[in-house]
Amino acid sequence: MISIKLPAEIEQLETINEKIKNYMTGELEPLLMKTQLVVEELLTNICNYAYEGKGGNAEFSCGVVTFDGEPYIRISFVDSGKPFNPFKEERNPHTADSVELRPIGGLGIHFVKSMSNHYIYSRMKNCNVVDIFIEAKNYSGK
Repeated sequence: MISIKLPAEIEQLETINEKIKNYMTGELEPLLMKTQLVVEELLTNICNYAYEGKGGNAEFSCGVVTFDGEPYIRISFVDSGKPFNPFKEERNPHTADSVELRPIGGLGIHFVKSMSNHYIYSRMKNCNVVDIFIEAKNYSGK
């Protein structure tokens, strides 16, 4: 399990990705790219919106959890920024339009939702909590 607290800065993505790469070896390696893409989008949202340019921190964790006997990668971010549910506020992406005609924004959370099996937002103790679950079908835990 990975768990770190860090400044909510996009430059921290390199640190997180290195930790994910070291953790997701063996049977988890096929999920590395998907996990890193989800993490990048969630961290970008925190950096761009949570603290309104005033700076803050984020807590990141990633690890294997089991639901009903099935393994999942759980990606979690916690920040103490302004309340924001990315899944509720998401605009419908214009996926049928060409790239030139699409408005900026809206695709990141769409990708997160499409790459995950389950996602949830909650507000606890004045913090935003986002949990993403990605099925790890071939993970045996060995």
